[in-house]
Amino acid sequence: MKVQLRRRVVPALDPGADPACSLTPEAGKRRAPDMERLFSQLREQRQTEGGNEFVFRGDPDTLWAEVSRFVDEESACCPFFTYEQLEEPNGVVLRVTAPPATVQSDG
Repeated sequence: MKVQLRRRVVPALDPGADPACSLTPEAGKRRAPDMERLFSQLREQRQTEGGNEFVFRGDPDTLWAEVSRFVDEESACCPFFTYEQLEEPNGVVLRVTAPPATVQSDG
């Protein structure tokens, strides 16, 4: 019997937002220990056509909770990204993509 692995997508909250992170220094300091713990489990980072893919290895349940917390906080300060979490038997993959750039015409 195949085990159903989790998948979660958090679409860009504001795809048209200026692509600049709005994280405050205070929030950055508060988040630093959680981010250090999560990214200490990063085993691979790959560029994809639309963004980046981060491969975390470790206990899937623990990583799922840590990546979910990261995505919830990150989507608030970087609302122009879409976040996709994929559970794997030995970890979690996080895909971060930006909406395609739009070209404005003057005419």
